Amino acid sequence: MISRAAVLLLAFSTLPLTAEVRDLKAFFQERCAVCHGPEGTGRGVTGARLGGRNLADPRWLAKQEEAGLVASILKGRGAMPGFRRQLSEAEGRRLVAEIIRPLAARKRS
Repeated sequence: MISRAAVLLLAFSTLPLTAEVRDLKAFFQERCAVCHGPEGTGRGVTGARLGGRNLADPRWLAKQEEAGLVASILKGRGAMPGFRRQLSEAEGRRLVAEIIRPLAARKRS
């Protein structure tokens, strides 16, 4: 007979990837770098034409609150589409903390 723990383990192992596992760096490169550039400088393929924000500007980024950045990512802003269907709010917060904020730190060094 299969133990209850084994059944639960099997059930959870078939669930889709959660925010804790998703590769947000790949998401940034696939979805955001088109306008913001791979380094976040705003020099992506369509960034100059659409006004892609320089996310690597430490002075600009220092003035931005996490909630505002996450809202822009999820809802969109100007020419930028919203990513609410692709990202949860938790993933949006992780994207800001783990991918976007470090862009400015790299530029300083």
